[in-house]
Amino acid sequence: MENLEVVAENLVVSIDYELTLDNEEMIDYSEKGEPLEYLHGKKNIIPGLENELTGMSLGDEKKISVSPELAYGTRDPGGVAEYPRETFPDSLKLEVGEPVAMRDSESGESHQAYITEIRDESVMLDFNHPLAGETLHFKVRIAGLREPTSEELSHGHVHHAGHNH
Repeated sequence: MENLEVVAENLVVSIDYELTLDNEEMIDYSEKGEPLEYLHGKKNIIPGLENELTGMSLGDEKKISVSPELAYGTRDPGGVAEYPRETFPDSLKLEVGEPVAMRDSESGESHQAYITEIRDESVMLDFNHPLAGETLHFKVRIAGLREPTSEELSHGHVHHAGHNH
């Protein structure tokens, strides 16, 4: 039986958190009474945050800053591309800032991109994660620790009510 008092690998961890950027803009947070749950040690959250949570105790609070390299990476200037407007179906409402899924015609892989500019004949897409290049500042509290179910452990992530694969 694991020690259910300290964050460790293969435990379901619940955290209350606030996430801000360098400019102190809050960009995400857990709703009151609805902490984020994840399976520790399975790369379900960014590595810099997971590393810092290891060893914390139930109820502990901490401020954690995570560099881009341990979060969503640095911005890749080559991750921006221009596509002809006809690449997109007429039914797709193009809006700056909106995500679009693009399929690589050679590999068949799907990639998420964000519309950065809409021109008369083309659309500029950024394949970088929106938080790439950002240092992330978390204020966290360990709200809960529990053993995972055998299914959660075998799948490598937490299952919530109504979860399906």
